[in-house]
Amino acid sequence: MSANIYDYINPIKVSVVITLLFAIYSLSFKTRLHRFLLLILIICFSTELTNSILIYHGISIRILNSISMVFHHLLWLLVLRENISPKKTLTLFTIIFVLFSILNFFFIETTTSYNYYTFTLGAFFYVVFFIYESFHQLEKENLPFFISNNFILTTAPLLFFFGMSLLFGFKNKSITSTIVFNSMTLYNFIINLVCLVYYTLLNIYIYREKTIKK
Repeated sequence: MSANIYDYINPIKVSVVITLLFAIYSLSFKTRLHRFLLLILIICFSTELTNSILIYHGISIRILNSISMVFHHLLWLLVLRENISPKKTLTLFTIIFVLFSILNFFFIETTTSYNYYTFTLGAFFYVVFFIYESFHQLEKENLPFFISNNFILTTAPLLFFFGMSLLFGFKNKSITSTIVFNSMTLYNFIINLVCLVYYTLLNIYIYREKTIKK
């Protein structure tokens, strides 16, 4: 157990707990965007906690991670939908994402491996619609959009989606397990980096929402 302490306590797990507690204290479940974010953080916390238990007992975490990832991506697409113009188009692509995730889970990558294709597709949809909306607002010269709190929220998962999609795109353990420095692998380096940005931006959003409420 002590040899794999990183599986039980690491910066990502600590960040999840701190961000969730801060969100519960600061946000309102009655507000739609707050509700989506709270659900995202609850999913992240539940997944990290359950993963630790499964790893401790030597049980595979592939199925759990694949399922929780679908809900994580779905909620982020719903968050984005609240903040962009082509809502109907994104709704259609969100439905496509859900249908593909079900198909992939049962018939393509199935439960024998993590569902990389589902992660990449959901991330791709999110990034494309985010970029589209950003250019749309830029054309309108709507500069306040880019300093709004909602923009900070929708920016939060961008690097996470982009970085992890590139990493998962290789689907090659020899690449992801490459030692970057000391004993840290490329996978651990990237996931810690993108999660640092992810949770930092979420905490900034939560803090600003808390300040606005006052």
